[in-house]
Amino acid sequence: MIEEIIGVIIIIMAIRTFITNDRMEKVLYINVIDFALSALIAIYINTPFAFVVAATFFITSTISSNAIAYVFNRLKDEKVLNE
Repeated sequence: MIEEIIGVIIIIMAIRTFITNDRMEKVLYINVIDFALSALIAIYINTPFAFVVAATFFITSTISSNAIAYVFNRLKDEKVLNE
């Protein structure tokens, strides 16, 4: 049952990612998809190694989302010269 709920969340976030035009919102939706996929890996595969894979996926997706947020924050502060 929980796998289906997470799957529905992933589908909704994927649809919202394609619909929105704002890049920051897209990053948030993709981040939710990453976290949901790591949860599905941990739940669906019932072995100790699945926990390691899910934890690795979770950590790397967290690091990448933090890096993207940092870059967006830096871009927001930059001044663009119009010619």
